[in-house]
Amino acid sequence: MKDVVQGQLVHLTEMRDGDAEWLQDTQWEPGLLRNLSADAFHPWTASEYAELAAEPDRDDKFFFMVRANADDGLLGWVILDDVQFKNRRADLGIALPVASDRGQGFGTDTLDTILSFAFNELGLHKVTLNVNANNFPAIHAYTAVGFIREGVNREAVFQDGQWLDLYQYGILADEWRQRQ
Repeated sequence: MKDVVQGQLVHLTEMRDGDAEWLQDTQWEPGLLRNLSADAFHPWTASEYAELAAEPDRDDKFFFMVRANADDGLLGWVILDDVQFKNRRADLGIALPVASDRGQGFGTDTLDTILSFAFNELGLHKVTLNVNANNFPAIHAYTAVGFIREGVNREAVFQDGQWLDLYQYGILADEWRQRQ
């Protein structure tokens, strides 16, 4: 049986001692806060990051730390949020804060790994996400694993004195499985 939290390059774990402080420190990496969500307005404290991972028995949120298989080094986090078991869907969020960790396949492997968990373990039918229209590396990673742009929330993000669109992406379980 395939381990649904083990990818080719990464594995997903619980939050461990020191992880919340690492997230607090790495949130200052260039561009990270601006692209986490449409309204990332304030930096988070370590305790706020710890709260994000708290309550492991909740069925509407699954939060994982992302670690490299090679050395168990911390790379970031991924979350399935607003999980709806009746509708079999969830929203996805991901962050690999350190720029030098990007562009090496960790992001796409993290996406494939969390989608394996969502579709094979939780039995979800669809996973969705939102992304700023100018976040080209993220859009590339999402489309590489099979996400399809489903909508545009026009001029929904104000950044650098201009309005940006917010794209909605989604992937169905069958679409993801066909790519595997």
